[in-house]
Amino acid sequence: MMLNEYTGCLHIHLNPDIRDDNFNIIVSGAINSGLDFLILNPHTPCRKRSLDYFLMEGYRDGVLILAGEEADEKTGLNHILVYGKKNWVGRRPLEEIVKFIENNSLISFAAHPDGKHRLFGFQNDHRWTKRHLLNFLTGIEVWSLLFDFSARTNPSNVLIRYLAFPGNLKGPSFSTLSLWDRIAKIRRFTGVSGLDIHPLRYGLKYFDIKKNFEYGSVFKILRNHILTEKRLTGNSSTDIKIIEDAFRNARVFFANDFIADSTGFFFGTEDRKSTMGDCVNSDKELLVELPEQADARIITAKKVISFKSVRRMVFKPEESGPCRIEVYYRGMPWIFSNHIYVMKLTDAEI
Repeated sequence: MMLNEYTGCLHIHLNPDIRDDNFNIIVSGAINSGLDFLILNPHTPCRKRSLDYFLMEGYRDGVLILAGEEADEKTGLNHILVYGKKNWVGRRPLEEIVKFIENNSLISFAAHPDGKHRLFGFQNDHRWTKRHLLNFLTGIEVWSLLFDFSARTNPSNVLIRYLAFPGNLKGPSFSTLSLWDRIAKIRRFTGVSGLDIHPLRYGLKYFDIKKNFEYGSVFKILRNHILTEKRLTGNSSTDIKIIEDAFRNARVFFANDFIADSTGFFFGTEDRKSTMGDCVNSDKELLVELPEQADARIITAKKVISFKSVRRMVFKPEESGPCRIEVYYRGMPWIFSNHIYVMKLTDAEI
């Protein structure tokens, strides 16, 4: 089976007013970064205004723009990245948002589930506290660029941290990876990376002398690579469905493409008939192919198996359950695959 690979970013903020010049900057940044798609996730407007925001959706100079949102229950906690309704979903009790997502079969990811920082000298808490509701979502934002940077940044070290960015990204937290793996033992639960990039306001853009936090810069860092059986056609409605299906079925890996281009990574059966998000029998050998020689870890339900300096490897899982791959390039976190579900012939389907 020949799979097609497409690259995009999600969790991108803008003013949801279609007249905002930021939209043109975003599109230009995506084009210059070689992206195939973007998923926009502005915060739900307080008064549910700007319904014309959804007119932004569609192809713009070869980049497919999907108009979603970041819904919340009017607090800093329990935010959800939502896509699919083409109308505002949030600001209301989280239980109502989740029920709406379920009833309308929307794509949904728990945003920055362990996110908190002291970037401005005081505690900002954006974690997920209602974790029993995670089971109703499509998946989870495993790696957040904003919180990777800000979690270790405060007023005393912000200049040093800024100058070292993005080379100082540390990767997903152990807590978030563990949460992802725990839910993946029960059901398919898609992991993605998100940027959480906002327009720089109140003069902050004048301090961004390296242009680290411009859209065109961050679009080259944390990216989601989807694998699809169908090729994108150039028709918006057809191609949105292809992208949605890839995220629903966890046919995704996410990577820090700033340190090395992850295009061409593959994790699946040696015959390439199955890949991430699929169920495979335990008698199948699994193949990992890397674009560059790097260190790899196989994460199973019971253990971690490490390989040093590999480009290609084939292995046979020793137990049933979810199995994913982490790749480290020159000691830096690089590629994170979604799970393959290894099953004995007597196991029930996920």
